[in-house]
Amino acid sequence: MSKEIIVAVSLIQNHFSIDESELNLQDFSNAELEIKLSKIISSLLNQDMERLLHAFYRIDLNEKLFKKILTEEAPDKISLKLAQEVIKRELEKVKTREKYRSI
Repeated sequence: MSKEIIVAVSLIQNHFSIDESELNLQDFSNAELEIKLSKIISSLLNQDMERLLHAFYRIDLNEKLFKKILTEEAPDKISLKLAQEVIKRELEKVKTREKYRSI
């Protein structure tokens, strides 16, 4: 269980405005987080695009990257690829905060 993953999960829950139970991880692995987050993103893509876009804005996910994924990925891979990018971005933020906290 990585401390960085735990902090990233907390950030993701906050940005997506989801309950802890929706992203309840058993082993706090990156793979488990990808799967669970991709299901949430898939649901939002189909039912609440405005909420999804708001979350991506709060996460600071690159808009060009988002559009590229939507247009170039296979439809069944879009939510997984977006989940991977969200996790990557959140982990970058966690590492940056840790780096500057120790200064």
